[in-house]
Amino acid sequence: MCKKWLRKNASFVVAVLLLGVLVGSATGCVAESHEPYTQNYSALTMATDFSLGGEDRYFDKLQKDEENVLLFWGSWCPHCESLIERIDQLDSADAIKKNLFTVAEDESLDDVEGHEGDFPIYLDQDESVYEAYGLEHIPTVFILNDQGEVLGSAQGEEDSLTLLQEYASYNQ
Repeated sequence: MCKKWLRKNASFVVAVLLLGVLVGSATGCVAESHEPYTQNYSALTMATDFSLGGEDRYFDKLQKDEENVLLFWGSWCPHCESLIERIDQLDSADAIKKNLFTVAEDESLDDVEGHEGDFPIYLDQDESVYEAYGLEHIPTVFILNDQGEVLGSAQGEEDSLTLLQEYASYNQ
C-alpha cells in the first residue's frame, strides 16, 4: 500500500522535499557552505590515508562534518617553526589548532619534544607520508573535509599562514 501510494505521488513527495530545502536555506536551517579556498598549491584532490601505527589510520582522526588541517613541518626548518610561532600569536589560534594534525619530517621524538602537547604530531621518520603526498617543500598545509577531499593547500610560510587565516575565518 505504501509503495503504491509513493509511486502514485512521487512528484508530490519530491516537490515537498524541494520546498523544505528552499525554506530551510532561506531560514538558515541548512548548513552554509563558503567560498572555495583561494590557496591551491597541490593538484591533489583527495588526501592519502596513512597508518598511525597498529589499527589507527589518519582518516579515523578527521573530525566529522568539519574541515580539518594537515600540516607537514620539521623542527629543523626555520620557516616551519616561524609558522607555528605566528599561528600561536593569532587571535584565531584556537580555531586553527582545533582540528589540526601534523606530520613532522624529523628523525626522533626528541626533535619535536618542544611541541609535545601543542597539537597531534605524527613522526614521519622514513618520509613515506611526505612522498605519498608528492611534496617538495615544507611547511605545507592541506585543508580537508571529513572524507579526506582536499579543499585548499599551500606551501611555504607566508602562503600557509594565509591559508590558515582563511580557514580560521570560515571555522570560528
